[in-house]
Amino acid sequence: MTDETAEAIGKHKLHYAWVILIAAMVLNVVSRADAASFGVFIDPLVKQFGWSRGEVSLAYSLSFIAGIPAVVGMGWLGDRYGARTLMIIASLVISSGTILLGTISQLWQFYLFYGLFVGSMGNAAFTVLLPVILTRWFHQKLGVAMGLYWAALGMGPLIFAPLFRWLIENRGWRFTFFTMGMILGGVLVLTASWIRGKPQEKGLMPYGARPSPGAGTTQTAATPAPKGALRAIAAQPTVWYLAAVHHLGCIGHSIILAHVVSMATSQGMPGVMAAGVLSTIAGASILSRFLFSVFTEKLGGRTLLTIALIAQGTPVIILFWAHGPWIFYLFAVVFGLSYGGEMVGFPIINRQLFGAEAPLNSIYSFEMVGASTGMALGGWIGGALFDVTGTYNWAIIASI
Repeated sequence: MTDETAEAIGKHKLHYAWVILIAAMVLNVVSRADAASFGVFIDPLVKQFGWSRGEVSLAYSLSFIAGIPAVVGMGWLGDRYGARTLMIIASLVISSGTILLGTISQLWQFYLFYGLFVGSMGNAAFTVLLPVILTRWFHQKLGVAMGLYWAALGMGPLIFAPLFRWLIENRGWRFTFFTMGMILGGVLVLTASWIRGKPQEKGLMPYGARPSPGAGTTQTAATPAPKGALRAIAAQPTVWYLAAVHHLGCIGHSIILAHVVSMATSQGMPGVMAAGVLSTIAGASILSRFLFSVFTEKLGGRTLLTIALIAQGTPVIILFWAHGPWIFYLFAVVFGLSYGGEMVGFPIINRQLFGAEAPLNSIYSFEMVGASTGMALGGWIGGALFDVTGTYNWAIIASI
């Protein structure tokens, strides 16, 4: 075989980076099936057990609070021991937690099985490790790869929110969670087995990289942190600015994601139709997740993140006039097109600022602490303000 023939075959062979991307997209969708559908659980639990909306939504907050040490731990473990084993364990935790949700009769059980098993311990591995893995596998087309990955995240609520609500209303709470737990666990374990944390584990280079000295990623920071120097990186204020931005952005949209279904049912919408509002938000966010990832790679992170945050907050005003299905669905489309861009740029920004050889799992875990505390606070605020005032108006103001 001539060198030219070998080179031609190599050009047309599917790089394993694309297998990693497909696996990451599947894991992204399925691992968050329960968490992404939380809004459709509130009314059935209030009706079945008589718990208040604030009590139910506290589980949403606890899942993020309990997730803080989990995401930091997963970042540290991922940098040192690799990702695949961690993800298989996390898959089993999510499956077990989902099955156990079908057995609850007390509020503390809901807090334990949803907040700890499904929401924090299970999701932490996928949340922290998958985006960083993609930044290591793609030297070229990173924006496209990250865009497809984040777009898949929007597919979770689009698929599972109406599915969970339909199953709960037609087959009951216990059947729903036992069946879904078995299915989700099988898909997660199988797909996680495809994951490799770095191209070197397959004897490969990142997609688009060439084996020449000095080949690296483009740096946009004036002074990239020293290779592997987590302590030096953590001393840079930029790390904590990014964590704070993620915290505030997540407060704003978690109020909506956790409570928009209840906002709709409180205006007289049937349960499945109200669940469709949440799934429409997720579906509309697919476009912005993809485009903001692509443009973040090309144009830089700060400008795109600023645009995304402004675009996320403004459409929430529509909810003050949302009294019928068409207004809720209009809001869902506009808000979904906006909010999807808020979270997607952080892994790319980190690689731009700190370099591909930095401890990116740990850096991203710091930002996810900000996100987790924001999601926890926002989810609880929405329910607590409703319980105190009897209306969602103050929750809408808090989101804006």
